[in-house]
Amino acid sequence: MADTFLKLTVTLLLSFGIITEGQDVKDRYYPRYHLAPPYGWMNDPNGFSVFNNEYHLFYQHNPNSSFTSTVVHWGHAKSPDLVHWEHLPIALYPDQWYDAGGVFSGSTLVENDTMHVFYTGNINLEGQTPSTANKQAYATSTDGVTFTKYAGNPIIPAEDRQPNIRDPKVWKHGDTYYMVLGNSYNNDTLGRVLLYSSTDKISWKEESILDQSNGTMGYMWECPDFFELGGKFVLLFSPQGVAAEGDKYQNLYQTGYILGDFDYSTHKFTPTSEFKELDHGHDVYATQTVLDNDGRRIVVAWMDMWERNYPESNDGFTGLMTLPRELTLSSDGILIQKPVEGISRAKGRTLFPFKSYRHRQSRMYILRNKAGEINVHADGSEDLKLYIGSGPVQVSISYDADKGQVTLDRGGTDGIRRTEWKPDGQLKWRIFVDASSIELFCGEGEVTFTSRFFPEGPVEVRLAQQSRAEHVSVHEIQRTVPHGGYYNKHWCFLCHIG
Repeated sequence: MADTFLKLTVTLLLSFGIITEGQDVKDRYYPRYHLAPPYGWMNDPNGFSVFNNEYHLFYQHNPNSSFTSTVVHWGHAKSPDLVHWEHLPIALYPDQWYDAGGVFSGSTLVENDTMHVFYTGNINLEGQTPSTANKQAYATSTDGVTFTKYAGNPIIPAEDRQPNIRDPKVWKHGDTYYMVLGNSYNNDTLGRVLLYSSTDKISWKEESILDQSNGTMGYMWECPDFFELGGKFVLLFSPQGVAAEGDKYQNLYQTGYILGDFDYSTHKFTPTSEFKELDHGHDVYATQTVLDNDGRRIVVAWMDMWERNYPESNDGFTGLMTLPRELTLSSDGILIQKPVEGISRAKGRTLFPFKSYRHRQSRMYILRNKAGEINVHADGSEDLKLYIGSGPVQVSISYDADKGQVTLDRGGTDGIRRTEWKPDGQLKWRIFVDASSIELFCGEGEVTFTSRFFPEGPVEVRLAQQSRAEHVSVHEIQRTVPHGGYYNKHWCFLCHIG
């Protein structure tokens, strides 16, 4: 009954011109088991949290266009297991003077059955220099769906650091709340992360500069996150303006981490490692983590990159999230990333190889719905190459045993990403394909590659003719994310006006 009423309401609103019918979201590149927007634009993950035993993930969202972020909102989805997702109504709209230019990134702290949201409000200052200003804002929710913005916003004016101070990540230690903010200083030439503290979540005091660029690490540090893991503190962030060095830092902007020691009494962070890239593919940016009820540190990232013109925009949506990954710290100071265990419950049938008439000794598997998991075990002392693609759209993943290197090549301009990795004995790859994305986990997850690709038809998986593997298995993965489109778009619209 409710569904029929909704459809009739939408039809009436369309007939009177109160709303207009937007472009349908096509399915050819829309993910089957990665979270993507129901329509429009998606970028940075926000407010990653656990509320009422469900995972909530917000994200930067433009509901009005799939081609640009422009004035962003907070999109919203929830999941019982980080695999099966449900789209929820837009959580935060740019409807106040301090966020009229966009509800920028932030985080959520859950306390006393309430969601406490901290975000950056953006203000566009036309004809002025600088042309934008950032304000930190606060909102709450007791039902996890509707949010009330604090009447006293903004909570940190930060007049001396506008316009580039943003992306608050908040946590509690003892009786004190802490916040890290990304910042650009020295006339927007050097990036840094600032640390604040509060006893009430409203009044904040700057405590220290957690870390800052030495001149080689970019002009702006976005989306900072700070947490303890395996006896070390991890400063995870996305620096902008880092120059490429050989195979490193090949993307427009980077995402990575610095390990160190931190003293809550002095608020001093002492780095014990250099900056390390979190992922070596084309499309990981703006990470955010949550410590869940099982004590796992889970990270998710935007699986896209600024200034790329991917064809999905023409299909009514842009952007998706990586698989949520559990983080652990290795004994040699490397962040290990493993897909959350729940993904195994989405597995479909096991595929059996087809004979290839071009290469009689090769084995080929066909993912007809372009969604699956591939597991490869091979001798770590031998070269290996695997192809994934459809027709002219091919991605190769290869291992060079002599050089100890893994390469992902999706073809075209800027197609190659490469890094050093040498397996300890057997080579193990775990690969996830989902309509327009590939995620590669090497070994135990000490090296990952995340990249987009855009196959038109069913995806073929095959080893190169001269490659040998001890084990290859391919499983389909079922749809766990509802396909976006017209119905979801107007359902969210009606929830807002209702």
